This record gives sequence, C-alpha cells and structure tokens, in this order.
Amino acid sequence: MISRSQKLNSKLTLTTASALTLQGSPILKRTVTTALAVLKPPPDLTISDWADQNRRLSSEASAEPGQWRTSRAEYQRGIMEAVSDAATETVVIMSSSQVGKTEVVNNCVGYHIDQDPAPIMVVMPTERDAETWSKDRFSPMVRDTPCLQGKIADPRSRDGNNKILHKRFPGGHLTIVGANAPSGLASRPIRLLLCDEVDRYPFSAGAEGDPVNLAKKRTVTFWNRKIVLVSTPTNKGSSRIEAAFEESDQRRFWVPCPVCGLEQVLTWEQVKWDKDENGDHRPETARYHCADCDAAWMDETRWAAISKGRWIADAPFNGTAGFHLNEIYSPWIRLEAMAKAFLSARAGGDETMKTFVNTSLGETWMESGEAPDWQRLQGLKEQWRAGTVPAGGRRVRGGAGQLGLSPERSPRNCERYARHRACAADQLILPFRVPASSCKIQA
Repeated sequence: MISRSQKLNSKLTLTTASALTLQGSPILKRTVTTALAVLKPPPDLTISDWADQNRRLSSEASAEPGQWRTSRAEYQRGIMEAVSDAATETVVIMSSSQVGKTEVVNNCVGYHIDQDPAPIMVVMPTERDAETWSKDRFSPMVRDTPCLQGKIADPRSRDGNNKILHKRFPGGHLTIVGANAPSGLASRPIRLLLCDEVDRYPFSAGAEGDPVNLAKKRTVTFWNRKIVLVSTPTNKGSSRIEAAFEESDQRRFWVPCPVCGLEQVLTWEQVKWDKDENGDHRPETARYHCADCDAAWMDETRWAAISKGRWIADAPFNGTAGFHLNEIYSPWIRLEAMAKAFLSARAGGDETMKTFVNTSLGETWMESGEAPDWQRLQGLKEQWRAGTVPAGGRRVRGGAGQLGLSPERSPRNCERYARHRACAADQLILPFRVPASSCKIQA
C-alpha cells in the first residue's frame, strides 16, 4: 500500500542540490513554486545593491529617468544599508528637501516586495498624500521596474488585490495610510513601517493619540521589525524627527577636502559669495570653503568630494541609526540657487527664513516672540549626565528644603539664578514629609 505522502513525494524530483523539478498539473506546479518562493530566506543583497541592479526611475517622478545609480548620491548608500542591517531596528532621517529621501523609502518598499516579502505600511501626513504617493510614486515604480511588474496585480483587474491604498503580493501586502486616519493606523500587524514627513503629522490621530506611536504598535509582534522615520524638521522643541534623531547615534556625512584632505561636515557658514563695487550680492559666485585650508570648492569639486564621504556617528549605537543631511550635499542643487534662496528668505522676514532653515538646511527653527514659554525653554536645554559638573563650574553647592515651605522666596531665587548661571548637577527626593515645626527657616 502506497501512502498519500509517498505519492506526493514521488512528484518531486531533485535534479541538483539547488534545483527542484516539479511533476504534475500546471496548477500544482504554480502553487508549489509560489509557496517555496515565500519560504525562501532573505538574500544577502542589500537595498542599495537591489536598487542598482533592478530599480528604474520613472519619467513622471524623476528629473533623471532610467537606471538607478546609488553613486549619484553616495550618502544614500549608508542609509539603505542601515535599513538592511539586522542589528538596526529603527532608522531616522532628518534632512532638508531635495536629497532623495523619498526615493530611499521607495527602494525599501520595492526591495521587500521583490526579495524579502513582508507586511508593509507606508504612512503619509494625510489620506490625500497617501493616495498621491500611491498613484504618482509607487505605481510608476512598479510599472517601470521589471522585477516588480508580475508581483503586483494589474490595477484594472477585479480580483481586489490592487487597490489605491492596499496592494497584495506573494508573501505580504502594502498598506498606505494617512496619519490623520486612526482606523488605518490600527488595522493590521506590520513588519516594515515607513513614516514619511512625520513633522507634518497631526498631534493626534483623532482621539487615539500620537500617529507615530499608534503605527509602531502594529510592529510589536515581529522580532525582525524595521521602523523608518523620515522628515524635514519644523519647530525646535516640537519636532518629532529632531526628537527621534537625538535618541539615535546621530550620524553625519563627513567629506574630505580635495586640497588638504581634512574630513568635515558641510555647513552653511562655509558657503560664501562675492559682492560687486556697489555692495550688491553676487550669488552666481557662491562656492564652498574648506573649514581648514579655506580652499574654494565650486559645484563640480563639491560633488566629487561628497562622493568620497562617509557617515560618522556622534553617539553610541543603541539600535537606532540616525542620519542628518542638508541641501549642500545634494547633487541636484547648485550653491548659486541656495544663495539666492537665502537672500530672498532673509529679505522676507521670519516666516521665509523659517522655510529656508527647515527645507534647505534641514534644521529646526527656533520660534521667537510668540513662541510659548515651554517651547523657548525646551530649545535652551543642554544634555548633562546626572552627578557630573559641567566644564567651567567653580563651586558645588548642596542644600535641602521642603516644597511649599516658603513660596514667597521663589521670585528672589529665580532672579539670583538668572543673574548667575547655575545648573542642577543632581537631586534626591525623600519619600516622606518633614513637619514644618521641625524646620528652621533661615532669613
């Protein structure tokens, strides 16, 4: 008597150590092939390798359509490798506009659909933004990238596997939601979470709370979850992306000077231009100056130097990789355009300068005048470890007191500390009350 399992095994014939020949009906072959593809372990291919081999940029979504080249913006390689790194759980990208951060998100989605299928969620600020990304970014990428074409159903089909905000593919699905829709954020378990422009998210998704935290809860059941937070920053003290970056290892892209070889982070202070005899600015002369030897880099020299740069972390790695970029690194931006934008913004006042600082420098803006007290105070905070005295400290003073014992003395204390800068090195709160009759008040 031949068992059913023996009959099934007789249909599968190993021809080599790595190939499997299937015998039987076409439906059985197709079903088994699909099942085996889902069970295949993730490849050694990184996201940047996959993009260099497979990704095609679409004409309606890119000024440079055709084959993707990571070397075109070398700093993107380190970001995509961090997403591929099994030791990294969260990737934070705080940057200006025009550095290609959205294309990094697109590559992450395409790679996982093709190579490492998983439940994926892309979160945009609003549902309208989600629909726009699906139609204008994702769909053209699938259409023009051959390895993705057969894995996402034709949007004209009636099988329900390809809707604007929900796509199915072998081994996983892609859900695209707006941060203002709490039902979408709490819908299903997610292994790969990609949150774009988090500083534009509403403070709360309805009455459910912070949209980013709601989305993160969808990933807790996966041991190999990956969370990617991307945004141009906004106001200091209330910026989600700045807070996330400060909790990361804070990587910055260091570029070697073509003349003296000194590695340096590119900053706006080193961009200079000339004035004519009448004192008028000449932004067409803008160039970058080395922070050490003062050598002038024109745009072509700057772009060549950036291609040789590398990411260096300012803080210990704790599972979160953080990346900061400004427009000076972008291979699509000339310094003349940045100088013109700066001069126009400065002439327009605080609102236009805020836009320049956020979108060109990738930095938060410190509100003045009408900013609430807590926000101004938050922006002045410094990071000190408890139990240490900052450099320059001359005296260490200790004392004890009871809260509420002498409230009329508070204004004088605040005035004294305002005139003479002091900081709290450490504190100890005793978990009991001291009777007022036992305290001696010193005048």
